[in-house]
Amino acid sequence: MLRGERREPVMLKDILPKHLRANAGPEAKIAHRLKTDFSEKPEDIEKYAFFRNLTLKLQQLSVNNTSGQVTEWWVIQEWHPACGTNGCAKNIELVIYNDKASPQSLGFLAGYGIVGLYMSVVLVIGKFIREFFNGISRSIMFEELPNVDRILKLCTDIFLVRETGDLDLEEQLFAKLIFLYRSPETMIKWTRDHHDE
Repeated sequence: MLRGERREPVMLKDILPKHLRANAGPEAKIAHRLKTDFSEKPEDIEKYAFFRNLTLKLQQLSVNNTSGQVTEWWVIQEWHPACGTNGCAKNIELVIYNDKASPQSLGFLAGYGIVGLYMSVVLVIGKFIREFFNGISRSIMFEELPNVDRILKLCTDIFLVRETGDLDLEEQLFAKLIFLYRSPETMIKWTRDHHDE
């Protein structure tokens, strides 16, 4: 064909796989698990064959008649036996199965599959939620007090007594403050608004 001695197309038998599997890498692989024979009849084996036949033909076109310049290209088509005794050439049909590819930033998680990705996301989000609410039950009674004026006055009195040097009175006031913080019920009663009493 390259020498110009042959004009009819050349058939290459069993060269084109019908089903391909595209991975995340640069190469596609043959989907071998789909390779089955559905029937023993010759027409069915050709119809459902895993590897298909290709026809290869060299086309030529004279561009400039004076210089003898010729443009050449290859025409590759799939050969179908269903068109009759001689068969016919049609466009190539491929079935490609590709996996969902995750972004490269999540590639280290996608290597463990969907279960690994799900577990890592659940664990990370769960850890953030736990850290956010960690210790909130112990601090809410001190952060959500309705009226803290009386506690502020007690702290101011402790500071003033310390400045005057009356250590006995400072010890009593400080013991009262510690008692309030150790007894949430008394703290709630003490910080309640005056008009609620």
